[in-house]
Amino acid sequence: MIVLRSNQGKEWYEPCLALAGKVTHAVRLCMWVVLLALGLNAGMAMAGGTPTNDEGGPLGENEVAQILASPEAAAAGEGLFNQVCVYCHGAKGIGGKARKMQCRTYDPNYLFNTIANGKKRGAFVMPSWKQSYDDKTMWELASYIMTLKDLEHCQ
Repeated sequence: MIVLRSNQGKEWYEPCLALAGKVTHAVRLCMWVVLLALGLNAGMAMAGGTPTNDEGGPLGENEVAQILASPEAAAAGEGLFNQVCVYCHGAKGIGGKARKMQCRTYDPNYLFNTIANGKKRGAFVMPSWKQSYDDKTMWELASYIMTLKDLEHCQ
């Protein structure tokens, strides 16, 4: 093992220095895998295999409108956002790795399609959630995101 000394007399071991960058990268990669697995498990538990509507088909316009107008649906969407979306979008959509969601007006269909199908922008990738959540859950999430335009500091 090669011992390096700085001008302050501190010892540095070359293999440790070389490994430090790799360990950091490996730790980050493991953290991503764990967070993704936790998010998927939480989402599957929340979805609970509930059908999209009583007949198991896609939601109709009236059902979607009811979800978007419901404070209870927005509250359910907030819970899911805090479990799965906060890592990239920040608490209450303040931004982070992904774009800020506060103080912005969204088309609900755009939000639903982005949540369901994911999105790629340069090196940033938002995963598709349609395999993890039913339509009702994704509309609840869209409902919550739409409330972020009404925060006090957005006025």
